Amino acid sequence: MLTRKHLFGALSLACGLFALIDSASAEVFLLRSGGRVEGQWLNPQRAVTDNYLLRNLAGVQISLAGPQVQRVLATSDVQKQYEDLLHKMPQTVTGHWQLAQWCRDAGLTQQRKFHLEEILKLDTNHEEARLALGYGKFATGGWMTPDEFMLRQGYVKYHGAWKLPQEIELAAREREFELADKQWRKQLKIWIGNLDSEKRGADAAQSIQGIRDPAAANALADILADEKNPIDVRQMCLDVIGKLPPGMATSQLIQLALHDSNENLRERCLAELRRQGGHLAIPVFVKALTNKDNKVVRRAAVGLQVLGATSATKPLIDALVTTHKTVKQGNPGQMGASFGGGGDNGGLGGLSMGSKTQVIIDHQKNDEVLSALLSLHPGVNHSYDKEKWRQWLMSQKGSAVLDFRRVE
Repeated sequence: MLTRKHLFGALSLACGLFALIDSASAEVFLLRSGGRVEGQWLNPQRAVTDNYLLRNLAGVQISLAGPQVQRVLATSDVQKQYEDLLHKMPQTVTGHWQLAQWCRDAGLTQQRKFHLEEILKLDTNHEEARLALGYGKFATGGWMTPDEFMLRQGYVKYHGAWKLPQEIELAAREREFELADKQWRKQLKIWIGNLDSEKRGADAAQSIQGIRDPAAANALADILADEKNPIDVRQMCLDVIGKLPPGMATSQLIQLALHDSNENLRERCLAELRRQGGHLAIPVFVKALTNKDNKVVRRAAVGLQVLGATSATKPLIDALVTTHKTVKQGNPGQMGASFGGGGDNGGLGGLSMGSKTQVIIDHQKNDEVLSALLSLHPGVNHSYDKEKWRQWLMSQKGSAVLDFRRVE
């Protein structure tokens, strides 16, 4: 005899399953490999040699070779079997678990989930059901789904991934900055195009000079770095960068100070780097002291002098006299030697013996490097004698005047 409790349980179960049972016409293709594919059979009148054509639940048409398919079941047949088992199932943990296992094998995902959830209503600590539903057991909070665990850790779901609120805020700011950067590039292109116009030139120049938005820095820096642009336009962009908060376009300014062909622009870039603090530029200039191009070596020394980089004393000493090799094409069969190039003690400048190429070795005394050392250390002058400079440097170790920390 059914009690009121049993009737209520059966009614609740029926209501919960009503939305899960789909009577739409479809088939289940059981594969010989053990897999299964569900979809609408498009060629039920196929010849024995034809492939099975079907459209899956995502609307994609699929072709299965005949030997792949072991059996075709109508979805209605699977549902009928399920309903028969459901009618006989006892309202117990064991009953729901057995039917959940059957649903797993039959591919009834939603129905299986329903029975697993019903098990937890009867036994909240049922481990197999918890694990099947994706729960994990955590020391700090007991049974939780991965989503619940991440939420408790303070994460938020953002575009399909778990992020900290700070990361989401940073990503939003970066996105806003990217959009603003694109808009500034578009606007600057228009204004620069109008500079030569008699009617619009003055307004365009005034608009550019009035920029105070840090989001415009990258666009301004790219215009500044392009030597194809007129020098007055480049200098105007540099002036604007100088009115923005420190730290804007630093990498571009460093590269221009080392490589731009315009001396005045290089000097103005160094002045801006000094305003910004120069801590990011000093390591780059130190590395440039070993550049193969002696022009770059000398410009790096000027930069270190302008920035007052006493921490670069040792690299500057090493760069007082630098050695540079130049390869020149020669005539086959020639043999000879060339002298010159100066250096600390003078010496062999180059040698070629029966080769098509000639290697010229040149020792360069770098006035700009010496000038930087003299400026950084007033009253000390050992000219180009590296050894004396090194001895002096060792004697100064521990002095508050110098910063001997390693320059990266």
